[in-house]
Amino acid sequence: MTSPDPTDVQDFSHIVHPTDFTAGGEAAFAHALRLALATHGHFYLVHAEKLEIGEDADWAAFPGVRSTLTRWGLLAPDAAPTAVSEKLGLRVTKADVPDEDPTDAILRFTTENRCDLLVLATHAREGLARFLQGSIAESLARRAKIPTLFLPVGHPGFVDAATGKASLRNILLPIDLSTSSGYAASLAFRIADALDCGDTLLHALHVGTPEEMPTAAVDARHESRLRRILADGSVVPRILQTAAEIDADLIVMPTRGRDGLLDALRGSTTEQVLRQAGRPLLAVPVR
Repeated sequence: MTSPDPTDVQDFSHIVHPTDFTAGGEAAFAHALRLALATHGHFYLVHAEKLEIGEDADWAAFPGVRSTLTRWGLLAPDAAPTAVSEKLGLRVTKADVPDEDPTDAILRFTTENRCDLLVLATHAREGLARFLQGSIAESLARRAKIPTLFLPVGHPGFVDAATGKASLRNILLPIDLSTSSGYAASLAFRIADALDCGDTLLHALHVGTPEEMPTAAVDARHESRLRRILADGSVVPRILQTAAEIDADLIVMPTRGRDGLLDALRGSTTEQVLRQAGRPLLAVPVR
């Protein structure tokens, strides 16, 4: 049996966005909806807050799909509900997942519906708050084992929530020999192309020696948009510095989860970058 092509990316057409209806999640909602539109896929909006018995989610407290699409100029104000699927080719499912542990419920939902991209708002807690409260978003992403797009609360991201327009000029992809980056690189370009960002540059950063720098495998049509950066120093600070230098709109991190005691205490490299960068981050499990 042949090995899978690391540049062969399946569609991210089943997109799930768990929400607790707080205002901080609006950017994540806009990104999830825009990506689902780009693939004419299925958008799952899942209420992730624990409900009491007999309590219903207050869907009116959160931006509506049709009202957002109308604001983006894609639907007429008087469009029928069926116009979302008939005109735009988008399926929408809203769901409550009442459970003692919302994370477990969302994981079951993601598996049962074969979702292939998770979009989350995160407070990216640091310091004492992280140990006392933890991060539901990070825990959910680790356990779901599918690509996960994190939108830090307070950051607008690369999709304008007011217009639906996307701007992805620079993507940063840290690479090393221990983690295959081909799938992550191809997914980054797939997202950029789906959002009509044909001028996006992918900056492949290796922190280490020239001899240890791996080849970033991308499709031939994307080679002209690939930039390679070699740097020295500590990995996490260098990633953060490079992200600032290129003004990265998105950081893409191939991830294997946590390895060993040090990662358990400090968090994986991906988690450390997420908490400190203050930028959208796409965590991509290695294949």
